[in-house]
Amino acid sequence: MVNEPKVSQPIIFVGGAPRSGTTVTHALLCTSSRTNNYHPEISYVTPILSSYGIGMASWEGHTRAFFAEREHFRLHIQEIAAGVFGHLNRVFGMPEMLCVKDPMLTPHFPSVNRILVGRARFITVVRHPYDVVRSRQEVAAKKGTVFDVLAVEAVAEEYLKFYLHLDNPGLAPVLMTFRYEDLLEEETLRRLREFTGFHDLSPDNVWNVGRQRETGEVPAVADAATQDPWYSPKYGGAIQIERRLNPLEPRYRRIADRICGNFMERFSYTAND
Repeated sequence: MVNEPKVSQPIIFVGGAPRSGTTVTHALLCTSSRTNNYHPEISYVTPILSSYGIGMASWEGHTRAFFAEREHFRLHIQEIAAGVFGHLNRVFGMPEMLCVKDPMLTPHFPSVNRILVGRARFITVVRHPYDVVRSRQEVAAKKGTVFDVLAVEAVAEEYLKFYLHLDNPGLAPVLMTFRYEDLLEEETLRRLREFTGFHDLSPDNVWNVGRQRETGEVPAVADAATQDPWYSPKYGGAIQIERRLNPLEPRYRRIADRICGNFMERFSYTAND
C-alpha cells in the first residue's frame, strides 16, 4: 500500500504566456506578509512536475512497466514534489503559503493539480496577443535572431497553447484568470486578495519586500543583467501596465488576428486596442 505524502501549506502558481505579465503579478503577490519574498522563476522544478503528464501520456508503452497502477505513479511524483517544495519552503523561511511562478509550467497546470491535489491554486495572466508578440519581437532583436512571419505564427500558436487549461473543468475551483491590462483595477485586486487570502498585498510596495525591508538592499530583479534578452526595464519599479513598445506592425497584427481571433474576442481584445 502506498501512503499519500502529508499535505503541507497551500502553493499558489502564477502562470500565463511568456511576456504576459507573470513577473509583475508574482511580485505583487509577494508583497503579502503571508507568503514568501519575490524570487526568480522555479524553472528547474518545471521538468519535475511536467514529468507526470509525460509519464501518463506514455503509460501503456513505458510507464506501466514500473508501477502497478496509475495512482502509484501519481503518488510517486507527489512524493518527489513534496521534497522539492519542502526545500523551497525552507529556503523561503517557512512562510504561511508559497507563491511561485514559471510561465513554462502553465500548460502543465492540470497535471500539477493532480499531483498536489488539495494544495495547489493557480493564477493565470492573460495579455493582448499583440503585446505578447511585440514583446517577443523585442526579445528576438536582443538575441539577434530572425523574427519574421513564420516566427509570428509560431509565437501566436504557442500563445494559445498556454491557455488551453482555462477550459479544463478540473481546474475551475482552483483557478483565477484576469487580464494583465486590468491588474491595477480595484476589482482585480479585490479578486486577487480574496482568491489568495493575501489581504495585505499592496501595489505600492511591489519589489520593496523581503531583505530590503531590513537591509535596504535592492531586490534581486533590479540587479538583473540588462544584457538578458528577457529582462524588462519595468522590473524593479512601480507597476506600469501601459505599453512600453511601439505598436505591432499591421502585417503581424493580421497574423495574430487569424490565429488568436477567437481568444481575443473571449477576453474582449480588439484590433483597436
